[in-house]
Amino acid sequence: MAQDTSATRYRIYLLNIWEERSRDPEIPVQWRFSLEHPATGQRQGFAALAALVAALQQLLTEQERKQ
Repeated sequence: MAQDTSATRYRIYLLNIWEERSRDPEIPVQWRFSLEHPATGQRQGFAALAALVAALQQLLTEQERKQ
């Protein structure tokens, strides 16, 4: 059975994840994120995982509208 790949779409992004620690041990570790589109060099930074996920959802929604 042949697979139809004409509708297959994918995007490549570079995801960076790192932690920021305060000198105050009472302050919890903060995780930070950046998402970069390698073809354009456009980069977005996020201070929360929820913001990163929301941005990914928006990117996918925008791509669906363009298709």
